[in-house]
Amino acid sequence: MPAPAALLREARRRAGLSQRQLAHRARTAQSVVARIERGQTSPSWDTLARLLAAAGFAIHTELDPRSSPRSHMLDDVARILALPAERRLDEVRNVNRFVYAARVASAAPLDLERLITTLAQHRMRFVLVGALAARLHGFPRVTTAADITPASDPENLARLAAALRELQARVYTESVPEGLPFDCSAQALARADLWNLVTAAGRLDLAFVPSGTGGYDDLARGAVRFKVYGTDLLAARLEDIIRSKEAAGRPQDRQDVVLMREMLKRRPR
Repeated sequence: MPAPAALLREARRRAGLSQRQLAHRARTAQSVVARIERGQTSPSWDTLARLLAAAGFAIHTELDPRSSPRSHMLDDVARILALPAERRLDEVRNVNRFVYAARVASAAPLDLERLITTLAQHRMRFVLVGALAARLHGFPRVTTAADITPASDPENLARLAAALRELQARVYTESVPEGLPFDCSAQALARADLWNLVTAAGRLDLAFVPSGTGGYDDLARGAVRFKVYGTDLLAARLEDIIRSKEAAGRPQDRQDVVLMREMLKRRPR
């Protein structure tokens, strides 16, 4: 899904409206439209939906990018990277609030601030991986779940279990989006390499050994540190995200890799 700025610009262009005309229809100030389109502010979904409706459009979310990187998606990378790290994640949060309000009323949207700060408060060692980690590197696709690779030593698993209990974690299934109860203990978590969870702060997937990697120690060596929500967050470097997605080989992963490799080519040397 395009970022709000690109989405609004395209809707206004197709409707043949000036910023002033769109603002008048939506009963808001032209400066609001201008700031959103320049990427200077991330609108609430109520505001974005109202502006799009004024242009004659409704929002339809799409989680899969096209099979080849489109120029507007690559152009959005620079805009995302110009934002503070926290703002990059805030855009993901705003998308999730809208998607879950519209489609999954029984489950909580992804609240990254609550999720990340809760894990940090429990002094949990983990690396953010997947599309959300890639977002911090400028990746334009929005995801509806956070993926982390925790350290698997007993002490860290105990801290993880405590954090998950605080977040009211349950096992996620498509048929029961609000989740199923499970034994949220360090011993139980150690029995599987992958856990798909839903929490009071949204979807959280635990991948102790992501495809193509050796797990936490492997990823932490090259991880990039970002300051978000008052805490230091380790995110897998883009090269390691690509390595994992190539090994997983799912259709979504293959599409992501095409775009991520283009991002690497465009990085300043």
